[in-house]
Amino acid sequence: MPTLKVFAIDHAGTGVASSLEASSAAFSGTSAGAPPGPSAASIDGFAATAAPTALAALRHHQMACGALFADLAGVAGVELIAPAEGSFRQRFEAGVRAADAVWILAPPARGMLERLSREVLRSGRILLGSRPGALRVTASRRRSAHALARAGIDAVPTYAPGQRLPLDGGAWVVRPDAGAGWFDSHLFSSASAALGWIDARASATPGPAATPYVLQPFIPGKLGNLSLLCRDGAAQLLACNDQRVAMRDNQFHVLGTTVNSLADPDGVFEGLAQAVAAAIPGLWGYVGIDFVLAAQGVVVLEVSTHLGPAYAGLHASLGCNPAALVIDLLARPAGGSAARPKPLAVAVDLAAFDDA
Repeated sequence: MPTLKVFAIDHAGTGVASSLEASSAAFSGTSAGAPPGPSAASIDGFAATAAPTALAALRHHQMACGALFADLAGVAGVELIAPAEGSFRQRFEAGVRAADAVWILAPPARGMLERLSREVLRSGRILLGSRPGALRVTASRRRSAHALARAGIDAVPTYAPGQRLPLDGGAWVVRPDAGAGWFDSHLFSSASAALGWIDARASATPGPAATPYVLQPFIPGKLGNLSLLCRDGAAQLLACNDQRVAMRDNQFHVLGTTVNSLADPDGVFEGLAQAVAAAIPGLWGYVGIDFVLAAQGVVVLEVSTHLGPAYAGLHASLGCNPAALVIDLLARPAGGSAARPKPLAVAVDLAAFDDA
């Protein structure tokens, strides 16, 4: 079998200020020091200002990326391309030129992941990730919710601040329209309080730098996440995971996840995975689905092509290499598995409240 040269690039770990890189090293376990103080550095998609929640988001990203790099290094027939020196752009272009296939680890905000993916395809390289059209949908919580609703999938209604909201008097969640996970997500007792908070944030950060937020009705229930592989409108469900999320100062904080801790005796999660893969054409490779198990059933909160914390526990849970399963999609449709018949429940703890 010929060697496949793979270039995996982590945007959050390259081309940023040294102080933020030091934070990344601390979170990945290579440094025992505490995170540095506030910095002016930023990361596309994380809006990192060294605030505790931004640093927590960076920690989650680094944990998942570290697990992926280790998995890729263990795939037979794969040669990892080391990044060149220089800026992110220089590293990206050099890596794409040297590789057969490219796996981009970039957040969806500001269309960056979509743009980089188009560049990979224009360069004639294999894209180990979802196609640009699917990335455009999943980069927006509003577009994702509308696409799922059109396909008949129960997804949380998602509104822009200027839209008419239902007058039900319930609580509301405010989240960035572009993003992944619970970072920068806030709970309010009323729509008026949520809209007032959005207005205040917009006034504090006017212009293009302002974060576009959306509103979603709060749905009580058990939070969970699905890890799946997608190709050609079909899905292979790898794991059904719980999510441990707590509240502090009306803000959501992810504490961790337990991979493959949720059973699917009736095939509800399997059916949801297949329905989502069919509803968003172009999903390819690793995909996550956040949901809430509510009184009315499973309600989708988000579809993400961004590696989440659950990925860090997949290898141990499945008993096989999830990166190898993604590479295998180049030669076979999604479906089937080399994993152990009964996956293990594996806890991934994130210590989201550790803001030292």
